[in-house]
Amino acid sequence: MARLLRRLRRTKATPIYSIGAASRLTGIPIWTLRWIERQKLVLPGRTPGNQRLFSEEDVERLGVVRGLMEEKVNVAGIRLILRLRAGRARSRA
Repeated sequence: MARLLRRLRRTKATPIYSIGAASRLTGIPIWTLRWIERQKLVLPGRTPGNQRLFSEEDVERLGVVRGLMEEKVNVAGIRLILRLRAGRARSRA
């Protein structure tokens, strides 16, 4: 009989989406997702084989980043806005 693995409890922070899936969900090209990661605007999880996996929180954050990029906000501005949003979310909790 095959041994079953314990079921993983999924939360919004559980990394589940590959870079291709994240690209399709957000409408952001894969090379731009890699650039966003290099700028440390979103830090996806990694598998033991070093494959990027994005969580639901990452996908939501990418949506915000995309909107700001469309509004022509520069990288420093995006970082500041994301930091302010994170601080405001923490103060509500």
